[in-house]
Amino acid sequence: MDADSRTREDLLAEIGALQRRVAGLEAERERCMAMERVLRQGEDRYRRLLESVTDYVYTVVVKDGRAVATDHGPNCVAVTGYTAGEYRDNPLLWLTMVPEEDRPAVLDHAARLLAGEDAGPLEHRIVHKDGTIRHVRNTPVLHRNTAGRLLAYDGIVNDITERKRAEELFTRLSLHDGLTGLPGRALYMDRLRQTMVLAERHNERAAVYFIDLDHFKDVNDQHGHETGDAVLSQTAQRLIRCVRRSDTVARLGGDEFVALTPGIGETANAVAIAEKMVAAMREPFEVRGVVCRLGASVGVAFFPDDARRGGELLRLADAAMYAAKNAGRNGWRLAGSLGED
Repeated sequence: MDADSRTREDLLAEIGALQRRVAGLEAERERCMAMERVLRQGEDRYRRLLESVTDYVYTVVVKDGRAVATDHGPNCVAVTGYTAGEYRDNPLLWLTMVPEEDRPAVLDHAARLLAGEDAGPLEHRIVHKDGTIRHVRNTPVLHRNTAGRLLAYDGIVNDITERKRAEELFTRLSLHDGLTGLPGRALYMDRLRQTMVLAERHNERAAVYFIDLDHFKDVNDQHGHETGDAVLSQTAQRLIRCVRRSDTVARLGGDEFVALTPGIGETANAVAIAEKMVAAMREPFEVRGVVCRLGASVGVAFFPDDARRGGELLRLADAAMYAAKNAGRNGWRLAGSLGED
């Protein structure tokens, strides 16, 4: 009886231990499920937070360095015009909507992310479903396991089209004259530098023109600055018509204008343009019933004949212009002829 009793007690103890173990496992399972619910809620809150501060979020699941699944958030339609379902139906839509010029950068960015590199944000263009061009900023957030292996990454996408437009407008306003729309000094000098590099490479000549209106101060004094501004705007258009589409006309300020003709060839070609400018300025300016008769003095300098630096070419053209004024105005002079006077 004692042996049987001990065996029964042992069995009861084992059963009790098993019950405690099962209870422990059940408690562990409940704890894990609770943790999973917390994590899932955290992920949901994370995604909702991202979608509240950005235009939309997409997620790429990664396995062995390859993208195995991509999920686009519901807000994707607001930025791209395409629904999440359309992205699922066409796995390459994310690439085909990128203009060809931007695709190499986008593909390189994706490859670096799949390799586990924290590639940082990328700004590029996309073609919206309606055919318009949009600018986006794609900021990746990598997700790794405890071993450091990449599991997925989120692409946080912002539509920055309006910001890009504002930047382009600011750049244009900083490089162009607000009254005439012509390039300003900085842009003109940049184009002059580029022209000289190309002229040097191809053994060509370029001409720099300095144009100053004659008697412009009288217009402002007699008819006011509004009339003067209108005359300056008309002057810009007349000068543009004197040169080729590939040439540059710019305004330095006041009634001072400059022009640049790359690949001008013979001196006679530049002389012909200077004569056209003088003739164009002789024509009366009509502004709201007021007729203004002016004229212009033009100075011309050549690269590389007169100088090989942009600032020096402009100075020589300016000196030639003043020589034309001193000779009676309403005419032109070449910088190379100044020493002959």
